[in-house]
Amino acid sequence: MATYRGRKTDICRTVGYDIWGRPKSPAAKRPYPSGQHGPNLKDRRQSEYGEQLLAKQVIRRYYNMLEKQFSNAFKKAQRMPGNTSLNFLRLLELRLATTVWRLGYARTVFQARQMVSHCHIMVNGKMVNIPSFLLKVGDVVEVRDRDSSRRIARDNHYEGSAVPAYMDVDVPNFRGKVVALPEREDFPKFFQEQQVVEFYAR
Repeated sequence: MATYRGRKTDICRTVGYDIWGRPKSPAAKRPYPSGQHGPNLKDRRQSEYGEQLLAKQVIRRYYNMLEKQFSNAFKKAQRMPGNTSLNFLRLLELRLATTVWRLGYARTVFQARQMVSHCHIMVNGKMVNIPSFLLKVGDVVEVRDRDSSRRIARDNHYEGSAVPAYMDVDVPNFRGKVVALPEREDFPKFFQEQQVVEFYAR
């Protein structure tokens, strides 16, 4: 299975902040690109293409996706009726790994992917081990009813997680339900999805 083996902080260093909100990220102390010439590149001007590419990379890394997965999701959003950029973000947000992260069962989207792959998660009462599994309104996501699976969620203090408005959570039963489609305000403000649309429209 293909996976990204590079440093997760490179994009964070380039944009000057940690895109996952981690306070101990290297980007907090060194808000400039990595490498010996990084500080000199802090205030450099970017071309229009460079800005679009960076906007794409920020969202792609935020959801821990490979380029082919990301571009395929965009092509699917283009074929859907309605706003392409919002449809695109919804496809990314409703991936199973992302939902596990949003429910607080995992501390990071990377851990959420591992939880799904290691068969700790169930959807509508059936085990699903595909991180890219696309959820729809009405689907129920829960941690498997076994000690090893639920211990992970407890260790991550899932009870105090800030669950998005489009999800309904059942804390005692380690369960969450998608009750609506996410809206733009449910996504990070630093997303520049229109730049991504323009990037793929070249």
